[in-house]
This record gives sequence, C-alpha cells and structure tokens, in this order.
Amino acid sequence: MALSTITDIRDIVIIVMGLIGVVSAAVFLLFTIVLGWMTFRLLRTTRQTFGEGVPPLLEQARETMQSVKGTAEFLGESAAGPVIRAYGAAAGIQRALRTLGRRDG
Repeated sequence: MALSTITDIRDIVIIVMGLIGVVSAAVFLLFTIVLGWMTFRLLRTTRQTFGEGVPPLLEQARETMQSVKGTAEFLGESAAGPVIRAYGAAAGIQRALRTLGRRDG
C-alpha cells in the first residue's frame, strides 16, 4: 500500500490528530486532578494552621498588650507624676514671687 494518494495522507493526519487529542485530554485530566488534590491539601493545611497556630498567638498578643499597659501605667505614675508635680510647684512659686514682688503701696 503506497502512501501517495491524498486520501491516505488525510487518513494518517486524522489518526495522528485524534491521538494527539486523546493524549491532550488525558494530560488535561491528570493536571486537573493534581490541581484539585493540591488545592484540597492547601485548604486542609490552612485550616490546621489557623486552628492550632492562631489561638496561642492571640493569647500571646493579649499578654503582651497587658504587659505594655502595665508598663505605661507604671511609667505614668513613677516618672511623669513627679515631673508634673515639680513643674506645678515651680509654677506656683513663680506666681507667688510675682505676686509678692508687685507692691502697690
């Protein structure tokens, strides 16, 4: 059988294109299955991470916030309080001296 005729070449091209289509469909199906499996694994891992990792992290953040709040209150009472009182006393003394210095007489 000689492949010299147009119909024989056409038949071979049709068969080759059909095989390419079947192989392409199989590769696409395999790709879709792998992509779905990877997506499922990613979702499961994400759920585990948020379920196990986030609550302890939030608890640590809450503890840190309480510590910072306590530190700020301590500094406000022990550092800023005396400075404010000293400035208040200095302003009072200055006002008193100014008042005493003005003698209308």
